[in-house]
Amino acid sequence: MLTSSRQCRCCGATFAQLLSLSCDRPDQCPEDLVVQDNSAVLAQTGDVLTDDFCRIGDLRFVRAVLAIPLADSDGQEFILGTWANLGVEDFDAYLDLLDMQETESLGSRPAWLANAIPPDNGTPVACMLHMRPEGQYPELQVSEPNNPLAPLQNQGAQLEELFELLHTYGHDLASLVYDS
Repeated sequence: MLTSSRQCRCCGATFAQLLSLSCDRPDQCPEDLVVQDNSAVLAQTGDVLTDDFCRIGDLRFVRAVLAIPLADSDGQEFILGTWANLGVEDFDAYLDLLDMQETESLGSRPAWLANAIPPDNGTPVACMLHMRPEGQYPELQVSEPNNPLAPLQNQGAQLEELFELLHTYGHDLASLVYDS
């Protein structure tokens, strides 16, 4: 589909495949909370944001991916780098197994999508968080059949639908499609 690397004209990101979105923090995380090294989640008390974990009061978040298959593409996926809100016990169990790269043994856990996707969708979305092997980010599967992401995940999305989603985030469509 896309044959060479390109740079998004609006955000400057360089990519070689279809651009994926990545949220830098859960929506409930204050913008002034500074991103720290992942070790801070174990070393500090109180609110903390790292590259892969976030703790705000009683809320716990882990970085996850939400994959949307691209229809008629031989298995290509559009990846949304998101955050998942987990229960405290599941979050603690995930951290305990992370160093040993055994998080897959947790199986699937209930979670909430912690980012509004699309951006005007302000209601939390129930999901299942599926753990994956070898230190890969866990994958979110939307559990609510009436949510607009559910049919995209289950049946695949047309390229135009993905472009519309990217456009809602302000990405320049021409830089996503045409080789530079």
